[in-house]
Amino acid sequence: MESLVRKFFCSTGIVVVLAIAAGSVAWQSLASAPPVLAHANVQRSEPSLNAVLDDYPDRVIIWFTEPIEAAFSKIQVLDAQGRQIDNGDSTLDRNEPTALFVTLAPSDNGTFTVAWRNVSTVDGHLVRGSFIYSVREPLTEPIQSGEATEQPLLQSPLEPVVRWLVLISSLAAVGGILFELLVVRPALAGQNMDGEVQEFDRRITSQNFSLSWLAMALLLLASCAQLLLQASVVHDISMVEAMGAPAGSILVDTEWGRLWLWRVGLLSVMAVLLGLAYAVREEGPAPVDSIRSLRPILWTLVVAAGAGILLTLSLVSHGAATTEVRSAAIFSDYLHLLAAALWVGGLFRLVMGFPLALSAGSAAGPRVAMGAMVPRFSTVAFLSVGTLVITGMFGTWAQVTVAQAVATPYGWSLVAKLGLVLPLLGLGAVNLLWIRPRLTSDGGARWFRMLVAGEALLALLVLLSVGMLTSLEPARQVASREGIGQANILSFQDTTEGTDISLEIQPGRVGPNSYLVSLKDRLGNPIPNATDVSLRLSYLDADLGEVAASSTAQGDGTYLLEEGLLNIAGPWQVELVVLRPDAFDARTAFRFEIGASISGSAGITPSAETGKLLWGIELALLGVLFLATGVPLGGWWTRRGAVIMGTGGISFMAALVLLFGSQSTGPGVGENLRNPFPPNPASLSTGKQVYAGNCLVCHGEAGRGDGPGALGLDPPPADLVVHVPLHPEQTLFGFIHDGIPGTGMEPLADRLSDEEIWHVINHIKTFE
Repeated sequence: MESLVRKFFCSTGIVVVLAIAAGSVAWQSLASAPPVLAHANVQRSEPSLNAVLDDYPDRVIIWFTEPIEAAFSKIQVLDAQGRQIDNGDSTLDRNEPTALFVTLAPSDNGTFTVAWRNVSTVDGHLVRGSFIYSVREPLTEPIQSGEATEQPLLQSPLEPVVRWLVLISSLAAVGGILFELLVVRPALAGQNMDGEVQEFDRRITSQNFSLSWLAMALLLLASCAQLLLQASVVHDISMVEAMGAPAGSILVDTEWGRLWLWRVGLLSVMAVLLGLAYAVREEGPAPVDSIRSLRPILWTLVVAAGAGILLTLSLVSHGAATTEVRSAAIFSDYLHLLAAALWVGGLFRLVMGFPLALSAGSAAGPRVAMGAMVPRFSTVAFLSVGTLVITGMFGTWAQVTVAQAVATPYGWSLVAKLGLVLPLLGLGAVNLLWIRPRLTSDGGARWFRMLVAGEALLALLVLLSVGMLTSLEPARQVASREGIGQANILSFQDTTEGTDISLEIQPGRVGPNSYLVSLKDRLGNPIPNATDVSLRLSYLDADLGEVAASSTAQGDGTYLLEEGLLNIAGPWQVELVVLRPDAFDARTAFRFEIGASISGSAGITPSAETGKLLWGIELALLGVLFLATGVPLGGWWTRRGAVIMGTGGISFMAALVLLFGSQSTGPGVGENLRNPFPPNPASLSTGKQVYAGNCLVCHGEAGRGDGPGALGLDPPPADLVVHVPLHPEQTLFGFIHDGIPGTGMEPLADRLSDEEIWHVINHIKTFE
């Protein structure tokens, strides 16, 4: 056995060395990487980066990737002489907490610099940046970045350490209470409470309470340090200077500060309630029965306060800033923290509790009592580790999103964390499978204590890596800004009306793009005689209008549109219409996602639909984990098994709701959804058939409202050539689905499916 353990320690040492090496690589990345930002970066702006305008704008609007604090965020606009031309009225849009704007005074032609700064409402990070635009003059030296190059990688070198202390103390405080309730009390309740066991009970209970109060005191001190650090960063002063009014402004004027107050308030409540619960313990001087009866309520309130403390941490996490999947990300992060508290807090208590049992000498009672705690903690640890793994996968996807983003400081820090987690899991497995059955012997107990101490030490290192991770900008944002994992050319191909159409979009990111169209006939010969090759660009997640332009023939069947602007990251559609003198007109459309420019941070974002699906899978896996764990514990026939299986059942049912909703959600009336079908030849053909069978009788073949059924209708059918361009697709869907009261346009929802309605919309948009 000892030989096996020694071999395990050797292999563990190798893994730890590799983890430290990965950490060294991460640190080298931090030291050598170009400065980056965290975390409310520019998503888009009006005017846009490097825009050349024909007229003077009356305001500058910037949309950021996170909600920002109005009191600490502003925009300044300067002319070429450095004079401020804005009115100094930077305002946060009430309906859109990510949008900041400032109005402008009249000015001359020229180039203008937009300088901005913001503080995120989520993580409280300060970001600065600038970009330029010009009015009626060409740009002489375009700035390729809308973000500040001098911004440090970390807000402060102390930030990871302070976050580490906050995390350790909060997990130890909350985890210690849960360990007392879920492990210590149930284990001792089944023991023969002779004098030795009673003394052990008194000592371990006193120790647990003392350690909890110590952890809460550390949490208070670390939280105060975090407040001063936050104030020093936002106000650009030292931590000593941040004492007083600067720190007070953070508490009063920011969402981060209000959550800090909630955390400290809950911590104070938890300390008072814990003191009361300890004062009325059964082991102490006998209180009156009416006070003693309050113990369950006091413990419930203590746990609720501790859970609230962890929630305040989740609400200022990277997950809370991931707007696309915010609810799922906060939920996963919160479960991750709860599971970590149960596991790490329990490890700390076991390390401290074993000396009490071993100090009893030859007394068997304390050792048996300690031995009864270990199986209970093993169950808690197994569920906690499983939950950590499952929720950790969701969190990794939300903050990394694409595999290539691992090659960033955040990604390398994550690799280092995983390198430390593996030996931590290995030590837990050895304890569970080999050491625990031998706890009754002196050697087994000492080995168990040593291995648990090793687990606790590795847990501290893992939490240190988490402190670094939470201080760094998410990997997906860095990857987006540096162009990692993004194609430089988007390519598409389709064949319609005997014309092979190829399209290349370069670079396929926010900003100016070139569009190269290649046309060939059925024999593969170039088509150089197209009279017009036009492109219509439209953004799909909002009604921003359409941009139509014609390309220029380049010879050899190629047609080029230069400087076609894609001014926002996200889903786009390009419609192509090819007019030829010797063939039918050819139409097709392509859809694509574009990222931000290389300097932008919003080009790689987690998909809301994928996030919903993964959230459902996460809940399903958690359900399976708890159900499978509850069966060996007696299933529904024992209280402990029923509680665990009930939790798993609830999780599994919630997963089914989410997964079913993910699969069944489709376009419908009242939903802010785009047409799921691009107007390609297949959709246009279907739409034409549906139109002929249901709409042509009134609207006519060309949509002019002159069909045979139009006679006698008052008002007459709408001229679709005129009216369709006036309405967004969602409104057109409603007209067809629900009809138009007071007209001859009846609801077609009972005759046409949603898909058929969308195809019809694509068809009627071709009328001209």
